[in-house]
Amino acid sequence: MVFEIEIKSKKGFLDPHGIHTVSDIEGIGIKGVKSVDYIAVYRVSGNITVKQAKIIASELLSDKITEDFYIKEYETLEQKRIENNSIEVWFKSGVTDTVSESVVKAIKDLGIEEDVVVKTGKKYCLKGELNSKKLDKIATGLLANTLIQEYLIK
Repeated sequence: MVFEIEIKSKKGFLDPHGIHTVSDIEGIGIKGVKSVDYIAVYRVSGNITVKQAKIIASELLSDKITEDFYIKEYETLEQKRIENNSIEVWFKSGVTDTVSESVVKAIKDLGIEEDVVVKTGKKYCLKGELNSKKLDKIATGLLANTLIQEYLIK
């Protein structure tokens, strides 16, 4: 089973990373982006239950006061669909992801003994005047280091 746990600022709380990203997009010469929602994404693969995924999300990955979490469940990643006007950035296979290593250890500390594999990613949901050319330029010019990261756009 594959769970993607998304962590996002609650309504009423600022999303400083998203606000900063809008400014950075303008800085690389792209106009028309009105706002960006930044979402931290954790892909947890293994033989865990939905209940365990909720424990991981609520007790480990999110701040109960300022953040909400959303869990998407897939049998395989081929079922995954990417939202329109979004960019996802993930480390390439073989690249060390130190945050994911820490998350795996912390999951064990929660008492979840099943073996899991964790990948960390970032998702940016953009609003404004966008097309695939602009999204690609934002991804390659700002959000992803293509030497060590891959990106998905839609």
